[in-house]
Amino acid sequence: MSSRKPKLVLLLVGLSVVFSVWLTWGGSRKEVQDEMRSDQCGDNFTEVSEITFVKSLLAKRAPKFRKEDCSISPGTQKLTAREIYFKEKCIQNFKLDHAHGSDQFWSGDTQYIRHTHHKYLTSQSLVLDVGGNKGEDADAMIQAFHPGIYVILEPINSLFTKLTDKFKSQDNVILYNFGLAAKDDTFFVNVVGHGGDATSVFTGNKGGKCNLKVYNTTQFMQRLGVPCYDVDLITINCEGCEFEILETLIASGLISHFQHVQFATHPLLTRLEKPVERYCEIQQKLARTHIIEYQYKFCWETWKRKDIKRYQIKHWNLRVKKK
Repeated sequence: MSSRKPKLVLLLVGLSVVFSVWLTWGGSRKEVQDEMRSDQCGDNFTEVSEITFVKSLLAKRAPKFRKEDCSISPGTQKLTAREIYFKEKCIQNFKLDHAHGSDQFWSGDTQYIRHTHHKYLTSQSLVLDVGGNKGEDADAMIQAFHPGIYVILEPINSLFTKLTDKFKSQDNVILYNFGLAAKDDTFFVNVVGHGGDATSVFTGNKGGKCNLKVYNTTQFMQRLGVPCYDVDLITINCEGCEFEILETLIASGLISHFQHVQFATHPLLTRLEKPVERYCEIQQKLARTHIIEYQYKFCWETWKRKDIKRYQIKHWNLRVKKK
């Protein structure tokens, strides 16, 4: 019996050590998991996640940009016979135009036209960037043109946190931790891509653990004071929300307050309702107030308001005719 006691003691000590290691490993594993979850979803929402925090920029706009009448006039939503004709042609040509536009845009350095094209921007300019992502577009335009005010909207918390750190020393950059849509909503999504850069609610991605807030586009623009002044540029790249934003701006009449409109298009997102038809209708309605400056159909493009002088049409993405 006496010879067995040391063995029993050693066994108990060994089990105690194993149990202690297991508890330590389990605790550290939980901490790692929590940290990973935090990195994925980002920090909790703050005051800049609420639309009530949005302040008017009217006081910061130079007199030449201001409007005496702050009312907005919704345009007619019914297409004319001519517009219907061109809409149908656009729909029919989708596959060829999409392939052609995408190939051209992503060829070499062509894609950077979305950064370099906007040489009209000055230290007095106001830019709205909807879908700031990692800040690549914002950083390129800020470095090149030094606009006086650069507003970035980014609903993905992990990306927003990085944007906050990236632009923390630049007073001209205003950040909001939400996106825009046709109406207010909150989604729970899985963060997809490198740091969330491919996250979209239009890919069957709902039901995740990370919050994503969006607000009504018209309400946001009114709070920002847009009906009372012109905006030099709105650039929109938000994994499918471009359609709702453009449709809302056009329907409300607010589109006439944007001198330049740049947007990406994501027509292949699986949960996006009728993207081709909507894109082609937006083309016709946008052409009432603006004219194309560069266009890679169903990919990226920029339009300039018709009354802006010295406009120049570039890079018109014409459909290649079959021989």
